[in-house]
Amino acid sequence: MPALTERPASTVIKTIATGHRAAPAPDSAPDSAVEIIQPYDQFMNRRVEPRFDSDARGCLLFLSRSETIPCKIVNQSASGAQVLFDTIGDVPAELWLIDLDSNTAKRGSAAWSTPHKMGLKFNLIQRLSLTAPRPPKVPEDVYRAWLNLSGANIPKPEQDDVLFLD
Repeated sequence: MPALTERPASTVIKTIATGHRAAPAPDSAPDSAVEIIQPYDQFMNRRVEPRFDSDARGCLLFLSRSETIPCKIVNQSASGAQVLFDTIGDVPAELWLIDLDSNTAKRGSAAWSTPHKMGLKFNLIQRLSLTAPRPPKVPEDVYRAWLNLSGANIPKPEQDDVLFLD
């Protein structure tokens, strides 16, 4: 592979995804833009950290609409994941992914979306535990949804605390 040469700071770099490698452009090209051609599989795997395949049970939670969508987590990394689901409507700016197999809540946004698959970017990952109190960064609605989905018993308020005065 030929060595890359330095370009001026004003140079624009474009990325084109293809299914094959192309010959590099000569260094004497007078264009102000440099075109970098990547194989398609490298273009699709743009996360910096390694991702691993997963077959985890999950649930997307849209707090703005109080909506939960069961999903399957196809692959994930520290900063994102891909999920499959039956159907989805409009995607809000912020969403939560509850990973039922690893007991984590992940806040983020959609990087891209198709009718049955979505790529997510995370900005918070929090482990949840039945023996620990709710983490302060996890909203009460997300914590209760995790408790319901994981099959944990949610304590109900006891009626013994109610006083009736005549």
